[in-house]
Amino acid sequence: MSGDMPMPLRWLVALAVAAALGIGFWAWIGRGIDLPPAPSPKLACLSYTPFQGAQTPYDPSLVIPPEQIAADLDRLQPVTDCIRIYATDQGIDATVPLAAERGMQVLLGIWVGSDAALYEKQIARAIELAQAHPAAIKAIIVGNEVLLRGEQSGETLAELVLRVKAATGLPTTYADVWGFWQKAPQALVDAVDFLTIHLLPYWEDDPAPAEAAIQHLDFVLETMQAQFPGKALMVGETGWPSAGRAREDAVPSLTEQAKYLRLFMRDVDARGIDYNIIEAFDQPWKRHQEGAVGGYWGVFDGARMAKFDWTGPVSNHPDWPWKAGLSLLIGLACLGLARFRLPSSSPLAGEGFASALLGAVLAGAGGSAIMLQLERAALIAVSRLDAAIEAALILQSLLVLTLALRGSAQLATAPLAAATDWLRAPRRRAAPLALVALLRALVLGGAALVALALCFDGRYRGFPLATYGLPAILFLVLQCRAGRLLGAIADGREERLLSAIFLGCALFLPWWEGFNNAEALAFAAILLAFALGLAGAWRRAPANPVIAGA
Repeated sequence: MSGDMPMPLRWLVALAVAAALGIGFWAWIGRGIDLPPAPSPKLACLSYTPFQGAQTPYDPSLVIPPEQIAADLDRLQPVTDCIRIYATDQGIDATVPLAAERGMQVLLGIWVGSDAALYEKQIARAIELAQAHPAAIKAIIVGNEVLLRGEQSGETLAELVLRVKAATGLPTTYADVWGFWQKAPQALVDAVDFLTIHLLPYWEDDPAPAEAAIQHLDFVLETMQAQFPGKALMVGETGWPSAGRAREDAVPSLTEQAKYLRLFMRDVDARGIDYNIIEAFDQPWKRHQEGAVGGYWGVFDGARMAKFDWTGPVSNHPDWPWKAGLSLLIGLACLGLARFRLPSSSPLAGEGFASALLGAVLAGAGGSAIMLQLERAALIAVSRLDAAIEAALILQSLLVLTLALRGSAQLATAPLAAATDWLRAPRRRAAPLALVALLRALVLGGAALVALALCFDGRYRGFPLATYGLPAILFLVLQCRAGRLLGAIADGREERLLSAIFLGCALFLPWWEGFNNAEALAFAAILLAFALGLAGAWRRAPANPVIAGA
């Protein structure tokens, strides 16, 4: 019946099917997930660092305006009566009087590092603040993860804690990862009024998803209470990132962040343990240190908007309708460019409904993949260089999708030697084959570099699934339709090298990342798809093979 269908109607039906599939995809990933409600919409305490945009604590000339802090406190006051700060320099000390004006309390942090002159200034200012606003100080935290960084001994920290306690008469403590408290000297344990422990399940050596992380929380609290009987505990930092790379089956997302925090609050409320959540606002500067995941621990985003409610369902893509619409527009634009003067020899130029449906579905899927790329670029780009690289990768995907929709077999079969030969003599006019081969080389070379980086230095690197999943699928589709899958290549040195890299990394990554890391498995599958498309390079071929589509 489809053969009798007029061509315009054929394409309308094909586009309608592709649009339905695209909208269905976005509706599915954007659906609300039912989660248990938090016991209270008020959080016990929130870590607060006031830096916004390009502001960073590593800029010694930066002084945060009091008006900026005041606006933040007004935004936080409806959700918490307590904030934790980590230092008293760069204008952050203004937080204490501003909190006092609003009836809020502060966990006042003193930053202790290796430079005694610097932390002595912090101590002096903290004592002044405590004496001027004692009712606003819930406790003083002398040092944060100093033992973890190895910048001072536990005995030195104990002396500093006792000095501050004597000068202020307020509850005083020290904060560190729970494992470092287990190794802390008894002098430090005795000096503090309570142990402030940090528990970040995502960063644990054995990460776990939100539900299992709560079980780990119970284990840690019971272990610490058994080791330090009679000593009060406070969870000084805990939280979950809303974006970034997966660590085993610990997946950063809005739903996982909301789930962990809600379950955590229910658990510690039942135990009667005080807590502080890291953190109030997303901090872009942390992405320089910890990759994308470092910047997304806030319960408010960088624009100071709440990420989710504390009751009811939560969506990972609450804005999915407009993203679905933009995905369709991107796909249609690439399809329109591809169909313009489409050569009659193209595998997608057939008059049948199957060809129209394949083109429409590939366009829709490609538009969604590029939309996911745009979403990822917004999350990971910190510097102008990052933004330029992400823009180039998005342009690369647009070119690949458009050429694939034109049915260009060369995109998936052009020998990489054609690109390298032209690069050795770039002044001569490039043949169309060389340009297509160059695009193919950029895709495959970029994927190989990312794969190697993930294998050798992957802790803070994400898995660019949409960036390379799209060309991996399109290359295989084009090779299959042109009958060139596993086709022999005469001079395939570059192809053999890349295929070996892809195969090796595809086998290594799941083992290294854990077979429960779905992102690592998906990226390994992409690498295997690339390796399959290059496998023909290991076969002998005639000295001057005919390149399909040349």
